Amino acid sequence: MIDVQGLTKSFGPRQALAGVDLRVAPGECVVLCGPNGAGKTTLLRILATLARPTSGTVRIAGLDPAQAGADVRQHIGFLSHRTLLYDDLTAEQNLAFYARMYAIPDAPARIDGLLEQVGLTARRHDLVRTYSRGMQQRLAVARAVLHRPPLVLLDEPYTGLDPLAADALTALLTDLTGEGCTLLLTSHNLQTDVTLNRRVVVLNRGRIVYDAPHADAATFPALYRELVQEAGSKTQDAGRKTQEAGSKTQDARRETQEARGKRQGSANERVGESADHQLRSTQHAAPLQNPKSKIQNPKFLRQVWAIVAKDIAAELHTREIFSAMFVFAVLALLIFSFALDLRGALAQAAAPGVLWATIAFAGTLGLSRSMVREQQTGGIEGLLLAPVDRAAIFFGKALGNLTLMLAVEVVLIPLAMVMFNVGLLRGGVLLTALLGTLAYAAVGTLLAAIAVNTRAREVLLPVLLLPLLTPLLIAAVKATAALLEGATWAEIGGWGQILVVYNLIIIAVALLTFGYVIEE
Repeated sequence: MIDVQGLTKSFGPRQALAGVDLRVAPGECVVLCGPNGAGKTTLLRILATLARPTSGTVRIAGLDPAQAGADVRQHIGFLSHRTLLYDDLTAEQNLAFYARMYAIPDAPARIDGLLEQVGLTARRHDLVRTYSRGMQQRLAVARAVLHRPPLVLLDEPYTGLDPLAADALTALLTDLTGEGCTLLLTSHNLQTDVTLNRRVVVLNRGRIVYDAPHADAATFPALYRELVQEAGSKTQDAGRKTQEAGSKTQDARRETQEARGKRQGSANERVGESADHQLRSTQHAAPLQNPKSKIQNPKFLRQVWAIVAKDIAAELHTREIFSAMFVFAVLALLIFSFALDLRGALAQAAAPGVLWATIAFAGTLGLSRSMVREQQTGGIEGLLLAPVDRAAIFFGKALGNLTLMLAVEVVLIPLAMVMFNVGLLRGGVLLTALLGTLAYAAVGTLLAAIAVNTRAREVLLPVLLLPLLTPLLIAAVKATAALLEGATWAEIGGWGQILVVYNLIIIAVALLTFGYVIEE
């Protein structure tokens, strides 16, 4: 199920993984231990397709994640340090959203069963931000196994759990193992039953220093300390110790192979046949689709709509983004109205510029908050883990941002008509507003994905966004002014064409670059 060879991962001059070799058979449960900074989380993130290795090879059920993409992610469940849940949605809404992303056919029944298993049925309609840390962890476990993945990666799954919840999680993991699921989990609880009768892999300084089954949980802490101290010591005979560690690892691997053969037997053969069947069916899947056929794909459209619906549902619970955009837009209109004393012909001449300046600044505020909502609890990683085309994520986020901006404009345009005594409810003006807002949402979604992981994201987004929007805003203002003077859409010259071409270029660039931007 997992085949890793010569895996390295570097972050600048620091090497997090230094030549990891690891094989995990179908149906096996492996506990990954090691001190802080040993590279455990980095290894799990690479296996979960959330990070790319610097060198080495990774195979999941025989498939290369870099090439197979969505086909591999369908078989992986991942529990991170962050919950990957949306605080502004209920537990049921979170699971229902991920069920749509994974195209789970029996979603309602599956959600009911998991909520019962993790003890959250009574709180299923409460917002996740009202949960305790332990309750959020339990819901995150349910999210990770929702789509019945044959491989589950768990990074410190017992964090924040009380004894009863920990027992329930152990029972759930035991059930998953009994169903043939492969488990790879990290743990610092060396004196519990987590390591008992399990294969234990100790990772230190990016290298595997121990790999063998362990039958006595009471003696393992002492062995663990000895391994870590020995591997971490910096003496002149480091070369000799490296050779000794290598020989120990080889001996441990031979013992592991023998133990696995005795322990798993025919059960692994059945699971292996199932994995081989999944692999063959995946390898004979349909060829890659072109962008046009992707957009026409019903599954693609359902995933896009699921992201849009999720954003709208979260906003309806909080009204945080809409309220901020609306208040900002109204204040901007009032300031312009009183500062410029717009009346008569002067109002008609200045109204397009005032309107688009207000839309631009209010939209920037909304775009920033929309992507921050994804980043706060790792929701964007949850999207990346799902077997979803990156283009679907872009369209979903862009359409969600477009919906919020249009909702503000529905109130803003009539308000501007009253303040400036200008007729804006005309077909050409509304079409210009739609095209301009669509391009704004598209380029803003792309740049917000770039800025969200920076410390100065609130400042960086406008710095990146406004220069790129200058041609769009000029064309929108000129087209709106001409239309208010009585011109038709066909008579506004090249301004309308600029709006159309700008939309096409921005959407094409976003589709080509969004996957790299959101992953890297």
